[in-house]
Amino acid sequence: MDNHGQDHKEVTIIVNTREKTWDKKQISYQEVVILAFGSYSNDENVVYTVTYSRGEKSHHEGSLVKGESVNVKDGMIFNVSQSNKS
Repeated sequence: MDNHGQDHKEVTIIVNTREKTWDKKQISYQEVVILAFGSYSNDENVVYTVTYSRGEKSHHEGSLVKGESVNVKDGMIFNVSQSNKS
């Protein structure tokens, strides 16, 4: 155990082709969006699509919706897109 009180080692994840360092066991839908775009909009007309691959064996790939989280592992890939409802 390190001196920072964290129970998870730092991993490198890929968000929209950019490497990001993450030090928690899980990442939420909202946290992935913030890593991708720098902010999160609560505007109901803004829709984020979050998909991932190279996850843990039980959740190797899939998608996240608002309110969900997923366990992270080193090298996991996230793709995030933003669109507006028309």
